[in-house]
Amino acid sequence: MKRIRLYTTAALLAGSLAAAGCVHQGALVDVPATLMRYQHKPTEARLLTLARSYAESINRNLRQQSPCPGQYADYGVALARLGCTRQANTMFNNEKFLFPNSTLYVDILKQTLTPAYAAEGGIDTSLIDIHTLDTITVRYTPEEEALLRQLEEDPAYKQMLKERAKAERERQAELKRKEKAAADQARKEARKAEQAALKAQREAEREARKAQREAQKKNDNNSGKEVQQ
Repeated sequence: MKRIRLYTTAALLAGSLAAAGCVHQGALVDVPATLMRYQHKPTEARLLTLARSYAESINRNLRQQSPCPGQYADYGVALARLGCTRQANTMFNNEKFLFPNSTLYVDILKQTLTPAYAAEGGIDTSLIDIHTLDTITVRYTPEEEALLRQLEEDPAYKQMLKERAKAERERQAELKRKEKAAADQARKEARKAEQAALKAQREAEREARKAQREAQKKNDNNSGKEVQQ
C-alpha cells in the first residue's frame, strides 16, 4: 500500500525527471483530479503535471474530433505560468479560433499572461507533442526532492525508467525511419522531376531540329524553283 501511495504521489512530480509522468497514466489524463492536487498545494512540479494532463486530454479529444471548450485556454494558462509564453499564446489563439464566444475572455488572458505576443494571431490545432514539456525545468520542494531520492532506490521505479527509456528509443528510431523514408521519397521525386525535365528538353531539341530541317527543305525547294525559272 505504501508503494502505491508513493507512485501516486510520484505522478505529480513530472518535470526534468520526465519519467515520473508515466507512473500513473490515469492521473495524467484526469484533469479535474490533477487540478485539485495543484490547487491544494501549488508547486511548479504539480503545475507541469497539470500542463501535461491538459495536453493529454486535448490530444485525446482531437483524436476523437471533439475539441472541448476551455481546454486550450486552461493549457495556455499553465504554459504561461511555466514561462512558455509564446506557446501559451498559440493555445489562447486556438481557443478563440475553435470557440469564438471565448474571444473576450481569452483576450484578457492574452493581455495579462502573454502581453509580448498578444498581437500575434498564429494557431496550431494539431496534436500536441507532449515530449516538449520534458524540456521545462522546474524547482522541486524539499518534500518532492526527498520523494524523488526515495524513488531512485526503488527497483520497480528503476524498471519503469528503463521501460520509458526503451519506449523513447523506439520513438526516436521510428522518427528517424520516417525521416529517412521521407528523404528517400523526396530524392526519388527529385530524380523523377529531373528525368522529366531532361526528357522535355530532348523533345524540344528534336522538335527544333525537325523544324530546322523542314525550313531548310522548304528553302531548298524555293531555291530550285528560282533556278528553273
